Amino acid sequence: MKQLSSTLILLLLSSLTFFVAAPLSIQAQSLVTIHQADRAEGGVVDGESVRKLLGNVILSTEEMTLEADSVYQFVGRNRLQGFNVQIETDGEVIWADTLFHNTLTDFSELRGRVIVQSETNTVFSEAIDVNMPFDLAIFNRPVRFEDEKGTLLAESGLYYQRVDSAVFRGNVQLADSTQYLEADSLFMNRSADLYELFGRVYADDFEEKVTFTGDYLLADSTGYRLLTGSRAWMMEVNESETDTTHLFAKTIELFESDTLSTMDSYEDVTIWTTKFSAVSDTARYRDDLDQFILRSEPILWQKNIQLTGPVIEAFLENDDVRFLSSYVRPIAVQEDTITGRLHQMTGDTLHAFFENGVIERIKVFENSEIIFHVKDEDEEPDGLIELIAAGASTMIFLDGEFDFFKAEKNPDGSWLPENPANVDRKLENFRWDPEKKPARPMIQIPRLPFITDERPFELPVKYVRYRESLMNEESEL
Repeated sequence: MKQLSSTLILLLLSSLTFFVAAPLSIQAQSLVTIHQADRAEGGVVDGESVRKLLGNVILSTEEMTLEADSVYQFVGRNRLQGFNVQIETDGEVIWADTLFHNTLTDFSELRGRVIVQSETNTVFSEAIDVNMPFDLAIFNRPVRFEDEKGTLLAESGLYYQRVDSAVFRGNVQLADSTQYLEADSLFMNRSADLYELFGRVYADDFEEKVTFTGDYLLADSTGYRLLTGSRAWMMEVNESETDTTHLFAKTIELFESDTLSTMDSYEDVTIWTTKFSAVSDTARYRDDLDQFILRSEPILWQKNIQLTGPVIEAFLENDDVRFLSSYVRPIAVQEDTITGRLHQMTGDTLHAFFENGVIERIKVFENSEIIFHVKDEDEEPDGLIELIAAGASTMIFLDGEFDFFKAEKNPDGSWLPENPANVDRKLENFRWDPEKKPARPMIQIPRLPFITDERPFELPVKYVRYRESLMNEESEL
């Protein structure tokens, strides 16, 4: 679990910063220079008077140069219409099958095969509206963003330049060589480093080997991350790829600073690994200590041992449990692998020590109580021993199985012979809940098809020629 908090930073901040194109710069100008047109003529289109520039049209203003097969000016309603256009500005080059531009409101509609190329990325869509007075770009149809890092897909979107914010909706996908993310919608404010993903969130970080799902994800510039859902899920594969850790909860919060990373989980928390598993209402993980703290009726299972108590602290080492602590009045129960009998131990505080994931001893402090089921030479049940001590007691294990015990202060015990009436004897706070032990979780997978290199439409001839000219220029340098 050491990589979880840093993974979210990499997954969000590093991959989302390139997904907004530079503002489109189609503006009305009082002075337009006509550099070229094969011919000019008047006409009527749908009952409206139109001035037409036809054939290899080139226009320019101080802000842009426009090339088109033809341009219509609708005299009665401040409207320009261009066909098969290429627009060059200082910041980007734009191609579209059709351009509709209102010279009074500075509102442009790009339709057909629309491509916007800036210095940092390229946008593909079949419909983009640009409201220049409000610095607003609206993506009405599926949109594809590309840059050298990766690709974003969405069914629609909106970019508000004035506050540097964007919203994408409908099957949002982000992918590069190191990670993949999908959600129903995405909100982002780049200047504030604020990112929110809504609905069916799925993310896979290939480098850090972390996958997570949820209904909502928030990330901000302070190092805070919030993942929520009816059953939000995070999975990490360890460095040697020999084990996975699964975490489920309704709320998962991560805090990261230069010196400390923590993860807090709330409501219906479930932790599962091949080495141990646990359930609780809340859980905290500290990266620097490799420590879980479980609260509110937690239960932890390690092989054939169940530990139950108000608070459980688990310290890990190389993905194995190294040390367990629990209080107040916890109880440890171990199922004998041969007889199936349940050894029990309780006290005011409990410490359990492990070596390479194998239990070595359990020590309880103050008011200790033990029930130890005995076996004869043939490994058959042979009664049990009950022990009560005012001070501490220790259970010793051999190869992970209960071997013997010792009490340090005022022990009082008795041996009860093998008898059906004694088999089910239990300590007062006995807990044994094998039905609650988590099963191995299913690996969750993306719901959307993988992003391919295929563009959403056949590329316009003007775009292809422009790209070829750039490549020729680069080859000559």
